[in-house]
Amino acid sequence: MTLTELVAISSHPPSSSGASASPEAYISLHDLHSFTQTSTFKKSCTPSNSLAISPTHIFAAQSDKTVLNVYNRTKNSLETTVPLPEQLTAVTCSSNGGIVAMGTASGRVNIWETSSGRYTSTPLSHLQKITSISIDPTSTFLLTGSLDTNILVWSIPHLLLPSSAKKPLRTLEYHQQPIISVLCGHGTGPSALAISAAADSSVIVWNYQDGSLLRTFTLSSVPTCLALDPVDRGFYVGFSDGSIQQVEFSKVGNRTVELGNGTTSPAESSSGGDGERSYDSPLYRADERHIPIATSGNGSKWTAEGHDTAVTTMDVVFQGNYLVAGTESGSVNVWDAATGQLFRTLTTYKAPISNVKILPPTGFSEDTVTTSQLTIIPPRYHEAVKASSGNQVDVDTTLPPMSLQFHNALNPTPDPFSPASDLDAIKRGIAYFNSPATANSTNSVKGDQITITEFKSSEDAEKIETLEKELATMKERYKRLNEVHKQTWEEHTKWVMEVDKEKAEKMKEMGPEGMEE
Repeated sequence: MTLTELVAISSHPPSSSGASASPEAYISLHDLHSFTQTSTFKKSCTPSNSLAISPTHIFAAQSDKTVLNVYNRTKNSLETTVPLPEQLTAVTCSSNGGIVAMGTASGRVNIWETSSGRYTSTPLSHLQKITSISIDPTSTFLLTGSLDTNILVWSIPHLLLPSSAKKPLRTLEYHQQPIISVLCGHGTGPSALAISAAADSSVIVWNYQDGSLLRTFTLSSVPTCLALDPVDRGFYVGFSDGSIQQVEFSKVGNRTVELGNGTTSPAESSSGGDGERSYDSPLYRADERHIPIATSGNGSKWTAEGHDTAVTTMDVVFQGNYLVAGTESGSVNVWDAATGQLFRTLTTYKAPISNVKILPPTGFSEDTVTTSQLTIIPPRYHEAVKASSGNQVDVDTTLPPMSLQFHNALNPTPDPFSPASDLDAIKRGIAYFNSPATANSTNSVKGDQITITEFKSSEDAEKIETLEKELATMKERYKRLNEVHKQTWEEHTKWVMEVDKEKAEKMKEMGPEGMEE
């Protein structure tokens, strides 16, 4: 059975159109073996770092709307449009599509569990908009990069925990300019790493599990995009002049290590400065961690005649032998990683390319086992919209018992917001008031006072009696105050009339001559 490897491509709208409804703004899937287009998802204007792909669905933020488009890959159509409280600037998902993480323009992180509809939002942890977001292979850690120059590391289980503080585990702060891209490596455990590129012309490799900086690479100019090797052997950087640079971790610093053959020099096989790691990889030399490495001598830049527009996005295929890069001019090119030569142009859009995503290959023997289609449940964020002015939102974070999850898949529960559910609620209310428990309720009318007493319990009766006494006392005090006010007003009126009368009599006695004097 042959392997099938697809690449997903999205674009910005053409400058002449400027709207996602333009036919030139769409998402397409291409086969990297036959170089043919296999699927098209129209009317999607997706910004950079805002396209996420799962085995069954595509999640695409829209640059001109506060919505997230969800496409069904099996049906090749738009399944649903999810409205959101604010503009999305970065989107990613777990490998199985069960968790969708979104970064917003205000610096907030939203988590959506697609299998249950749970939706949670963090406080404003970033000072500016989030530019990049990435989930580790185990779906345990989430990394967010922002214009505020910081990278935050989050625990996904902690974010989904009901009533949790929704705070990041740690902050990775060493860049001096806005973050352009942040990527989690493909390894797990102690070898797990992340890589980030920033506008300060630097790329940093991190151990995001403990927050330590491993190595810093300085570039010749500001990078525009970043890609990581499939087995974390190095990274690729794109630039605004259309060039691409490859940096290998085994060829950094003053020492070169041939990784994978088990042979090292005596100096490199000695223990590291931290006493825990050996010099089997230049990334983990503790005595050199804070020494920046200039990448000018680490491989020449890849260039091709006629390709001088900015590289906007790129990704590496499963075997690591080809790099697929999108450009500002709308072309998607395939580069040979071994030679650094342009292999061919895959396709050309009429708009700048915003995202290039290599999908995991299919066709392995274990892929013959079919899995059920994942049903996407829209996020339940009704209260989140109302609380958009608050600092934190945590809505519908209670999962049903495991035994009910499979039962509900076969017998879905009715929509709690449907007219039928409202009618059921009204019927339950009528039945409650007609029940024997409320039959002893008495209503009495005395003058302009209506007293309603429900003898549900002796404690309720005592509370109601106390409140009625307090109300009667307040009415008596108000009556007395009203009488005092009325008496005061009458005395004041009488005094004014007496004053005017005396003045009138005096003026009458003085006569006109006295008044003139």
